Amino acid sequence: MWTRTPPAQGVGGGLFYAALVVNLRVLLVPALLVLACAGCSREAGPSGPPVAKYGPSVQDLTVKVTALQADQCQTVPAATVFPECERYATEVVNFGNSVISETAGSKQATAIKAVVDQMQAAVGDYEKRQCGVGTQNPGLNNANPATNGPNAAPCAAALTTVREQVDAIGKLLNQIS
Repeated sequence: MWTRTPPAQGVGGGLFYAALVVNLRVLLVPALLVLACAGCSREAGPSGPPVAKYGPSVQDLTVKVTALQADQCQTVPAATVFPECERYATEVVNFGNSVISETAGSKQATAIKAVVDQMQAAVGDYEKRQCGVGTQNPGLNNANPATNGPNAAPCAAALTTVREQVDAIGKLLNQIS
C-alpha cells in the first residue's frame, strides 16, 4: 500500500545525501586522529600499571602509637589496670608486626625489630600468665587476675615492659618520619 519513491536525482535528493556523508567524513577523520594521538601522549599518565600500597605508612603508625599511648593500659598504673588490658595486648602485637614490616628498609630497622621483639615477649608473658582473663573470661583455668592475686606483680611487670616498648617505638618512628 505505501511505497517508497526513490529520491529525485540531481535536484537535491541524492546529491544532498552524498554531500552530507562527505562533510561528515571530513569532520570525523581529523577528530579521530586528534583523539588517537592524545591517547599516545606520555603526559596523559603513568606508563605502567599503578603500584598498590598495602599496609600503613610510617605516618599512620605514628598516629597509632599516639593512640596506644593514650589508652588506659598505658596511662593508669600497671598494678591497677593489668586485668583490663587483654585487648590492648593484642593491639600492641598487631601494631608491632606492622611497624616491623613498614620500617624494614629504614636506618632504624634493627633497633625497631629489637624493641618490638622485647614488647612481644612481654605480651607473651602477659598472656601466658592469663593476666587479662579477669575481664574477658572470669574463672577461666582458675586464673586469678585480681590485682592482689599471685600473678599481680608479674602481670604488672609485663604490662610495664609493654608500655616502655610502646614508648620506645614511638620515639624511633619519630626519628624516621
